[in-house]
Order: sequence, then structure tokens, then C-alpha cells
Amino acid sequence: MLWPQSGLEAVSATGPNDVWAAGYQGRQRYWWAIPGLGGNWINVLPPKAVVTRWNGTSWRTHDLPGTGGDASADEIDAGSPSNVWVTGTLHPLEDFPQRDPFVARWDGTAWHDVAPPEGCWPRSPQADGTGVWIACGTTIHRWENGAWTEYDAGAHDNCCIAVNDISAPPGGPAWAATTWGVVRWDGQGWSEVSGLPDDAFWNEVLAVSENEVWATGTVPRDSSGRERVLYRWDGETWTEGPATPSNEKLVRTGDGTTWAVQTSGGGQYRLDGDTWTEIDIPVPGGGEITGATAVPGAPTLWAVGKTEDVPLVYTNG
Repeated sequence: MLWPQSGLEAVSATGPNDVWAAGYQGRQRYWWAIPGLGGNWINVLPPKAVVTRWNGTSWRTHDLPGTGGDASADEIDAGSPSNVWVTGTLHPLEDFPQRDPFVARWDGTAWHDVAPPEGCWPRSPQADGTGVWIACGTTIHRWENGAWTEYDAGAHDNCCIAVNDISAPPGGPAWAATTWGVVRWDGQGWSEVSGLPDDAFWNEVLAVSENEVWATGTVPRDSSGRERVLYRWDGETWTEGPATPSNEKLVRTGDGTTWAVQTSGGGQYRLDGDTWTEIDIPVPGGGEITGATAVPGAPTLWAVGKTEDVPLVYTNG
């Protein structure tokens, strides 16, 4: 049971009886306004970073070391029940220069504070059986055997570029979506794959297996701006598919259904043939969905979110 004014930001699962959700609890603030002049939120107490775990019958709450009672857990990924990683923000209510990142790891028995790579704000953790990948600006880092290793992801010499997302199927190579291309881990290094549009900015990647990978992003179409695209890899070639409605997270459930879930107040969509069909989630007024995950080997989809006061958890299973 979480404290009042709590919220969940992300969710990951290794099985139907091992679902992890991350976020914050105990934040206290109130809205102060002058009629006709607008208003603002007044922060009273900072949030406390929290992870809660579903064991099939109940939730158990975990505190995170190294967060000092003033933090928010932003992302979580579970590679196995004994290898779960969280990235988050220390002092999230402060101005950006006063904020810092944190990383925590569950080893099956306890949580451990893990120092991020120097100068890195970790994003998109992707855990597996032996370690974790994280995006770090234009590079990718790997934690294994108790240490971080930095890898060049092939960034071009341009402004405002980054690794946006990482995905790795069980037993398969890791893939990453970047603003200069889709890159793939070959066991020794990262290299850009061919067969995709030039000048594309890739936002999301979903590696289902070595021979099935989905990537979404945007490409320049005309003078009016950029247009969303989706491409699918079948092990030999990339084929364009129906673009997602917006910048959704891609999720594949065990029954072969592909989902696109907006993680910033938007909707949930299911791919039916060549059409994305919106599926209603009964989110209360003022609430939003912030994360989604599949349960490996099952048709179950989990989604989490928040309102101003309470966390939200949904499942179709």
C-alpha cells in the first residue's frame, strides 16, 4: 500500500507472479491561486522513490537505497526476478541544476545503490540475465561483472542527438533507436543497420526476436515538417508498416498482439492487421497512463499511471 499523493511511472514483468512498478509516494503539495491572476503548485514535502512488486496475490513495497527520501523512480526493467534495474531522479522538485540521477539494482535479495557512469544521466534501462544496458547521451553503457563499460554507438557529429531507446529479446542481440539510425549489438560493438530511410529520427525500438524488430520514428516529408513512420525487420529486410498515432511505447504480448501505449496522458492502441485500433482504459479525470509492459509468454498487458493523489494499475489478464 503506497502513501497518499503517490504515482507510478513505469512497469516491467518477468512473469505473471513477478511484476514490478516504480514511481514515488508521499509527495505533498497544494494549488495556490488568486482569482483572475492564475496560480501555481506549492510544494510542501518532496516525493520518496518507491518500487512495488506484485507476487500474484499482493503487492510488496520496496524502498530504494541512496535516494535520501527525496527522489522519484522514473524507469524500471526486470531481466529476471534477481536482476531488476531502476533509474530515477534525486531532488525532482528542484530546478534542473540541483537534480541528479540515481541507479538501483535488485539482486534477488536486496536493493543496491549503483553509481551511474561518470557524467551520465541514465535512460532506457534494458536488463537481461547477466546485466543491463543503459542509454547515456550519444553512447551506450553496459553493467556486467560489477562495472560499467562504455560503447560508441556511432553518433554523427551533429547537434542535439541521442540514444532514445534500447530493446533486447531473451537470447538475442540488443537494438537501439537513435536520432541518427537504428543500431545493433553484434557481441563486440554497436553498428548502424542499413535499409532504413535517410534522415530519420528513431524514437522507439522493440526487439521481439533476432528476426523480428519494430522501430518507430519520424522522417522529413515536405516543408511542413516531419511524419511518423514504422518499420519492421523480418531477419532479412525492413518493411514499412502503419505508423503509430503518436510517440507510443511498443509492447508485444505473448499471444502475438502488438500494442502502442502513449505514456504521457494518451491512449492505448492495438494493431489489427494494418490498422491501429484505440482500446479504452478507464482512466479517471486528471489521470494518465505512464508505462506499460507485457508478461513474457502470456497475452497479458499491464499498464500503470497516476492521478494527482493515487497510483493507477490496469491489466487485461
